[in-house]
Amino acid sequence: AAALTKLDMFRNLATVHMTAIAGEDRRDFAHAYLKQCIQDRFSNLEISLDVDIHLGEGDTRPLVRLLRMLSFFLCALVQESKDQSATEARITQKSKEETIVLTVCGESIELRSGPDANLIPTQARTFHKGAGSLTAALKEKMSGKVDLDVLRQVLDYYFAKTLAPTVVISNDKNLISNLVQAIGSQEGVHSIMGVDPESYKMMKSLYDPNDTPNLRDDILKFGRGAFVAVELQCHSTDAQLCIREIIEDSPSMTAFSTIKSALYKSGLFFGVYVPDAITPEVKSRGSLIIYG
Repeated sequence: AAALTKLDMFRNLATVHMTAIAGEDRRDFAHAYLKQCIQDRFSNLEISLDVDIHLGEGDTRPLVRLLRMLSFFLCALVQESKDQSATEARITQKSKEETIVLTVCGESIELRSGPDANLIPTQARTFHKGAGSLTAALKEKMSGKVDLDVLRQVLDYYFAKTLAPTVVISNDKNLISNLVQAIGSQEGVHSIMGVDPESYKMMKSLYDPNDTPNLRDDILKFGRGAFVAVELQCHSTDAQLCIREIIEDSPSMTAFSTIKSALYKSGLFFGVYVPDAITPEVKSRGSLIIYG
């Protein structure tokens, strides 16, 4: 920036230092975000929420992911409670390494941090029947390759649209293919198989004809918010670079697109086959990474 300001056209440049929210601001954000997630699900619910857990530092993306998982369990316990008009909830954690205890109207659930920072109940519990039946159906094919309790929980998050999108990465091609096929076989779930990012566009560019085939439009054809499972076969580093934006947890926008035409990731599942090393960009977007 200092060098640029020596040029006339950039002399008005100013350096702005960006830092992630911290301290009380971070705690206030977590509290507000959780309450909003609950009110999105239960619009008439009055909730008193006490949050006393380790919220991390720096980048807020892991924090948001943590909060979305916590909101999943909060909403599940509220759904099970008899009174859904007024609720008291408390989330506690003695230290960063210890479990998180979530209590709603006297009912508690204890959560541990599993692989890839997924929150897993210490006592196996499934809230969406699809997650349980899918895991049971995949048991033989997945046994020994992945912790089935973790897989069941990730699928539970997927069907609740908690992780948006849900991204499972593996160097086992058959595992990814079987997983996407199984999810796509569920009622109300669509599937797109065998997508090679190097030969098939993820989305149109500004100069592409309107009828250019691309994955973004393929997904949107099923309708906004639809459940769609996609198999991505990334045989090279270039292929991984191609998928960075489509598997990011933010809406996919194209040139001159609007909020109405954006691809929101809620309801999307990406099974990503990567035979060799995972690039940091793709790895940071993984909900679950299974490497044998």
